[in-house]
Amino acid sequence: MKATWSIFSMVREPVHILRRFVDHNLGAGASYVHLFFDDPDDPAIDTFANQPGVIAQRCGDDYWQSMNRRRPPFVERRQLLNGRVAYDRCLTDWQAHFDADELMVTDGAPLGAQLVTVPESYQTAHLGTLEPMIPPEEHEGPTPFRRSVRHLKFRARRRVYGDDLQVFRNGLFGHYQGKSILRAGLEGWGHGIHFPRPPSRETKNAVFKMDNAWIAHMHCENRDLWVNRTLRKMSDGTYNLRTGNYEILRQVAPEAELENPTEQDLLELLSGFYDRVSVLSEDLRARMEAMDLLQYHQVELLD
Repeated sequence: MKATWSIFSMVREPVHILRRFVDHNLGAGASYVHLFFDDPDDPAIDTFANQPGVIAQRCGDDYWQSMNRRRPPFVERRQLLNGRVAYDRCLTDWQAHFDADELMVTDGAPLGAQLVTVPESYQTAHLGTLEPMIPPEEHEGPTPFRRSVRHLKFRARRRVYGDDLQVFRNGLFGHYQGKSILRAGLEGWGHGIHFPRPPSRETKNAVFKMDNAWIAHMHCENRDLWVNRTLRKMSDGTYNLRTGNYEILRQVAPEAELENPTEQDLLELLSGFYDRVSVLSEDLRARMEAMDLLQYHQVELLD
């Protein structure tokens, strides 16, 4: 017996990113993927408009007018409203909110078989976050992924990452909160960013932790991808993370001269940090395995 599940995502990504997202998650058992194209003129919508297993929604002026409102100026607000629409139209037993760089992976049973075991008293099933690492050149087989270090004491965390630990958020480049899957048919509920939004603050959200299913957050699957994204964040004074104002560089290289770093300086410092913590050397692999921080999953990697 299996439960059915679907995915909602508000997207603004190149076609090849969306193609992997759709194909992987449909292949993993999702009944359908509901894509909300934030840019109504996004050419990628033509690729998915008639694909079986995909609902493609163009979020133009007519879409927002159909809800008797103007297009909200903030991304997260648009996500929340689109998530409400997706959930209200949900056709499956459960529905998830994943971003386009997040791929669902399991260890053993398919997600649908795991969801059917969640007790009826739980509204939410929660998936932890994994991040890809770079294996040695001779590596064959599934991609190595790191887990968060949230469950480890500080001393154990430092044994794995040393001084570089301070740059991570619980041992990950990106979010450590994971993502949720919301049981369908709950009156007044909707999707949040990491956890669902109940109809009121007084409503308890009972969260069931999935022990054998995770989100593979692919935002750092190669050095260039992570470095270039980090440089963009650093140049954006409104970005609400610790990467603003070169602060990440002071953590990556506290003794470096950073008064007027050149672009080459930035590239070298960030690339060096990435290699230290993401290239799976024999020494790093041994330290991570000792703390049960490594997993291996079959995913498509970008060229």
